[in-house]
Amino acid sequence: MTDPARSTVDLFAPDVAAEPYPVYRELRDAGPVVYLEKLGAYALTRYVDVRSALRDWETFGSAEGTAFNPAMNQNVQGVILTAEPPEHGALRSALLERLRLSSVRELAAWIQESADAMVVPLVDKGEFDVVTELARPFPAKIVGELIGLPPELTERFVLGSDAVFAAMGPMNARTEQALGVIADVLTTIGGITAADLAPGSMGEALYRAAERGEIPPEHVVKLLWNYAGPAFDTTIHAISNLIWALARDPAQFDVLREDPDLVPNAVDEGLRYEPTIQIWGRFCRTDVSFDGVVLPGGSRVAVLFGAANRDERHYPEPDRFDVGRNARDHLAFGYGMHRCTGASLAHLEIASVVRALTTRVRGLELGETRRHLNHTVRGFERLEVRLS
Repeated sequence: MTDPARSTVDLFAPDVAAEPYPVYRELRDAGPVVYLEKLGAYALTRYVDVRSALRDWETFGSAEGTAFNPAMNQNVQGVILTAEPPEHGALRSALLERLRLSSVRELAAWIQESADAMVVPLVDKGEFDVVTELARPFPAKIVGELIGLPPELTERFVLGSDAVFAAMGPMNARTEQALGVIADVLTTIGGITAADLAPGSMGEALYRAAERGEIPPEHVVKLLWNYAGPAFDTTIHAISNLIWALARDPAQFDVLREDPDLVPNAVDEGLRYEPTIQIWGRFCRTDVSFDGVVLPGGSRVAVLFGAANRDERHYPEPDRFDVGRNARDHLAFGYGMHRCTGASLAHLEIASVVRALTTRVRGLELGETRRHLNHTVRGFERLEVRLS
C-alpha cells in the first residue's frame, strides 16, 4: 500500500476551469488517488474508480454533504442529493413518478414540437446566440411548464440552478454570492402554494400527494427544489456544449444530417466529451484502496466526472469528439443510487434541439464564444453561431 500522489493544482482557478482537460490528464497519470493540497480533498479521476465510488454509497457518502464548503453542505441537507436510505428511496420515488422513461417518452412529440417552434425563427435570422436565444429559454419552457411554474418563478429557478452549482466550490467570493441567491430562491419556494402552480403539473401533484398523506408535507418544498434546482443549468449547458462541438467539427454535423438515427448517440457523446457537471463531492467513511493507493477514511473526496469521461483507459482517443461512438456508459449523469433522476428528460430535450437544427441547416459556423465560469458546471456565457 502506498500514499496518494500530491498536487498543488487549483481546480477552481479560472484558467483551469476554462480548460481543465490537460490538468485532468496530469492527475490521472499521477495515480488513482491524488491529494489536492489547495482543496484539502482527495481526487478520483479515472473512469473505473469514479464509477466504483459512485456505486458504493455506503463508503462514499453524500449525507455529509456534496459541496466543498460547510455552508452549502448545511443547505443541501434533506434534499435528494444528500439523502440516503431509507429517506432517499421515498424522495426518489416521488420524483420519478413523472420522470420515468415511460412517462418521459409520452412527452416526446410535445418536446420536439417545442424545439422546432423555437429553432425555426432562429434559422430565419441566420445567426444567433445559442445560450440566450435557445439553450436557456428551451429548458426553461419545458421544465417550467412541467412543474407548473409561472414565467416569473421559472426565471428565479433558473438563476437558483446556476447558484446551486456555483456554491458547491470552496468558500470564496463566487460561493458567497451564490449562497445569497440561493437564500432568496429558497424563500420564494417556501411561499409557493398549490394554487401558484398549473393544474395537473408535476409541482401541483406534489402538494396533492402530501394532502393524501403519501409524502410528508415538509418534503414538498424539498421536492420542488429537487425538480428544478438541477434541471435547468445542466441541460442549458449540455445543449450549448453539444452545439459548440458540432460547430467546431462540421464533418460530425454532416454525419447527423445524413443519419438522424445517430442523434441519441451524439447526445451521449456530447455529454461524455463535455460533461456539464465536472466535479462533485463525496465523503469517504473508511479507508479504501485503489490499485494499492489508500484513500483514507474521514476524507473529503472530489469526484471528477470531467476527468473520468476523458479517461483513455476506458475510451479510445477520448479527446476526439465522435458522434458514432457508443458512449452510453458516460458518467455525466452520475451513476448508482444518486444518478440524475431527470436524465431521460434532459436527454430528450437535448436530442430534440439537435434534430430541429440538423433537419433545417447545412452547417454551423462559430462566432464569438465566452465561457461561463462556475465552480461545478461547464458551459458558455455566450456562443454565437452562423447558419448555412
